[in-house]
Amino acid sequence: MLVPLLVAITGSMSGPSERRSFSLYPDFLFSEAALWSRYVEARYGGMVDNLRMAWGDPVVDFYEIEAPSEDRSAELDLWRRFLEQRKPLASLEAGLAFTRSTHQNAAYQNRRFREWLIAQYGPTLNKVNETLGLEAPRLTAFLPPIQNRIVLAEVKTPLDRAFDKYLQQVPSSFRMPWDVGGFYRSVYLPRFFGTDVARYNERFGTSYKSFSEIPFPASYPKEGGEPWLQFVSQILNTDFVELTPEGESARLASGLSKVDFIRMSALPEHLVIRSIDREFETWATRQGIDGARIPQTYLDWQYFQSEKEFWKWEFVVQNFRYVLEEVFIQGNGVRNTFILVVLSVLGALTINPAAAYALSRFKLRQSYQILLFFLATIAFPAEVAMIPSFIQIKELGMINTFWALIIPGLVNGFSIFLLKGFFDSLPRELYEAADIDGASEWQIFWGITMSLSKPILAVIALGAFTSAYGAFMFALILAPDPSMWTLMVWIYQLQQSSGPGVVYASVLITAVPTLVVYLFTQNLIMRGIVVPTDK
Repeated sequence: MLVPLLVAITGSMSGPSERRSFSLYPDFLFSEAALWSRYVEARYGGMVDNLRMAWGDPVVDFYEIEAPSEDRSAELDLWRRFLEQRKPLASLEAGLAFTRSTHQNAAYQNRRFREWLIAQYGPTLNKVNETLGLEAPRLTAFLPPIQNRIVLAEVKTPLDRAFDKYLQQVPSSFRMPWDVGGFYRSVYLPRFFGTDVARYNERFGTSYKSFSEIPFPASYPKEGGEPWLQFVSQILNTDFVELTPEGESARLASGLSKVDFIRMSALPEHLVIRSIDREFETWATRQGIDGARIPQTYLDWQYFQSEKEFWKWEFVVQNFRYVLEEVFIQGNGVRNTFILVVLSVLGALTINPAAAYALSRFKLRQSYQILLFFLATIAFPAEVAMIPSFIQIKELGMINTFWALIIPGLVNGFSIFLLKGFFDSLPRELYEAADIDGASEWQIFWGITMSLSKPILAVIALGAFTSAYGAFMFALILAPDPSMWTLMVWIYQLQQSSGPGVVYASVLITAVPTLVVYLFTQNLIMRGIVVPTDK
């Protein structure tokens, strides 16, 4: 039992790119290298192209992240001086780190962005939808735009404009500069020429040792002009491209939009790149430093060193936070499950004991046949009864009601059989004494039978709880309306679009109530096993 539990706990703290698929403990809690790898994957949201763009490395991968070994403090100081003398980074110049564009895995900035939306446009989901003109079914559907501005043109929806406002108040450590030159060298060229720079050298008569050495000028270069032009005119987001005065005149004469002109008619000399990396290189050249590039690898390492403890705790709890936000905060899953469990347990502790008491107390001639009928109900899987039960519930007009969830499980043949056997073992002298004293049948049932049957009643209550709490398929069939979904239906829907870490976290969270109920009832159950009943 311990090994599966440790695997589940470790899995609940895992990310999408863990180095080991099986582990009994979270590596990042004890290894700085593992924590660094997890940090980098989270920072770039699992998008390896953005990582290669930022680090200027065409072969780096989330599974093989090494800490930088060189001292680049001079480059870091240069970059900081550059940022201090200019206006804050705009959305076109830097995106948002620590975010993901899907629900599959939890992300720190996804949660912060949702919190900001609620504070800015809320306080309810409907209010945010109304203000931004959206139709999000739940809070977690509010996601930051896809963090790939290099190749995707921006469409200014109300959510995009809200995202731009959010970016302006995000600290620089959570921003991700769009390094167009880095993307060209580390992502585009390796795809154009393959992973070996020798093909580029052969084509243009150069002698570069790696793609990272290839320059990326703002205008059409004499060397490597063909891939530069194809990248700028066909691949690059046109928000990063400006037209020269001659190019703008040609565009106006053609009657085309900027995007269509760049894609179809622009000449190489019409195009000029405007990006944060080009601006930084030009500024550094004026400071007497040629070929400066954004030192993002070392910035990431510095941020990591100053925030290690924060991210260690964040990685421990972020999957659990995501599950709690998805399932417990929104929807009616917790409320529906609580009502279902309470009514199911109360029903199981009244109807089943009453039926078993009648069979045990009054010794009916048909007791054997009745018990045989009850036992026959457990001879078939529950799925066999789903169709007739559904038809009957539908004919009674109880679909999407609590009655549909509760009534089919109120009477349990095995529970009645078990209770009758326990009631039969109670001393007959107690009942005879009660009859002599003039006790009513209700007093005998409640004061003697039920008070002496606490251990078996604890077993019945535990069984009724686990059956109602863990109901999924039948609950989904009888109550398909999302407002009537129970916790397990919500968890199932969550797990269909989530990664392993979120799935493990949801399993652990939903196991807690069952554990609590078992711990609450175990003393009563053990008392019935260890202590003789007649004492």
